[in-house]
Amino acid sequence: MPFIRKIEARVYSRATEIIDRVATAVLNLFPEDVRKNVSITEEKAEGQSGDDICILSGLLKNQDDCELTFDFILNNVEKKDRRTLKRSLDLRLNDNCVFFLRIDKQGAFLEKIRLANNTDVIRVRFYFRDSPRCKKKDAMLLIEQRLRDAEA
Repeated sequence: MPFIRKIEARVYSRATEIIDRVATAVLNLFPEDVRKNVSITEEKAEGQSGDDICILSGLLKNQDDCELTFDFILNNVEKKDRRTLKRSLDLRLNDNCVFFLRIDKQGAFLEKIRLANNTDVIRVRFYFRDSPRCKKKDAMLLIEQRLRDAEA
């Protein structure tokens, strides 16, 4: 049975943004009692037009916390976005059992989890694993079941 072994959330903070608020947006994707276990790192970089940006990454590795977070996101994402996830599941899950989401950064800051329709996003990757190796179809079945559970 597949399980989530790691979650990575990555976002760009532009020079005009307050880094602490962007970090809050990332942390808002995790249940409140899990946030203390999320490791946030900052990396300075240069944008395409030469402006300063900061790349924030949130990492969670505890399997139980990862499972809680996955369910938290699916339960709190807007209903129309759950339908979108169901329709696009095959495109969001690669052959290495990594599930990809693009979450609206501003919405996350406001504690509203919704899929992004713009370029200002938090990129979230869920890394599935089972023993000895994850199979894409098994991970798809697990995600489909969790989406059904979120609808209930």
